[in-house]
Amino acid sequence: MSKFQTSSKERLPAEPMRPVVDPAAWTRDTLGPVDNFSYRLTDEDRASIVEAVAATRAKGVAVADVSRENFSINGPFADVIADVHDELKTGRGLIMLRGFPVEQLDREGCAIGYLGIGSYLGQAMAQNMKGHILGHVKDLGGDYADPTTRGYYTRAEMRIHSDPCDYVGLLCLQTAKKGGASCVTSSITVYNTMLKTRPDLVQELVNEIYRSKKGDVNPGEQAWFKQPIFSFHEGYFSAVGLGVSIDRAEGLPGVPPFSEALKEAIKVYREVAEDTLVDIPFLPGDIQFLNNYVALHTRREYEDWPEDSRKRHLLRLWLSDPDSRPIPPEHRQGYRGRGLLPQGVKLNAPLDV
Repeated sequence: MSKFQTSSKERLPAEPMRPVVDPAAWTRDTLGPVDNFSYRLTDEDRASIVEAVAATRAKGVAVADVSRENFSINGPFADVIADVHDELKTGRGLIMLRGFPVEQLDREGCAIGYLGIGSYLGQAMAQNMKGHILGHVKDLGGDYADPTTRGYYTRAEMRIHSDPCDYVGLLCLQTAKKGGASCVTSSITVYNTMLKTRPDLVQELVNEIYRSKKGDVNPGEQAWFKQPIFSFHEGYFSAVGLGVSIDRAEGLPGVPPFSEALKEAIKVYREVAEDTLVDIPFLPGDIQFLNNYVALHTRREYEDWPEDSRKRHLLRLWLSDPDSRPIPPEHRQGYRGRGLLPQGVKLNAPLDV
């Protein structure tokens, strides 16, 4: 029996321009309280993570090399992780693990344990041109309006978006002084709502749209790529977010001006997504996992602590899972599906920014 409260398992073959019936088509009301989609680790679970970290360290495994082969999850917690994978793949596409032992592990230990858990869900991917497979969501005083600044290095409220991977994980180490709640919504619900009210605009988002790579390009590559927002493959719906990569694409060399219809579709999409958001406050030790092809996320603006040791800090994973729900081949093979592939850079896992 799953450790998570059962979500609707009804799914019908998805077709373009028709309502989608899927377990991930939740709303604020059907999602319910956090307890519906979260699991609180037991003392036994926490002990098994601490023990697995110690065993992996004893083998001399580098943080960036943590894998299923050298990080052993045994006992009841192995069943929990199997349920997490099932819920991401065939359920809501959203789960929370609560009580990861951040207070029992140093930073390296947290990184090993977090990457170890992630390795049972998918393969860690590079998140930037430095080859980082362990990302740090932390305010560095960046300007969110700067086209070369990554939003997670600011304290601003971000555009509702999805990340370029199957699953994104966020482990909370420290919370902000005020604000900074995680916000999520179902991309299927956004699609169904728009289909009911503005089907003409849905068609605009089924077409391919130019998106900026936000400066993450190797020599000789285009600064943009093309991708539809709403896709259908093998009877499954999938979607990607309308984040700042859309805003930053227009004006790049080779990108034509956006049509008025597309601009309106982007505006309405964002309004619907904002109206359906669910706020989820983070606590230290919380891990949120999302399936990026059925869920969207952002975070609220926040006020941080003055001391660096207390600043809001999340560890991020991008995970690729070829065994996840079917998605179009170009998503699996292209810019989103591969992660960032910097030439000549070895994958690594820094313990801070």
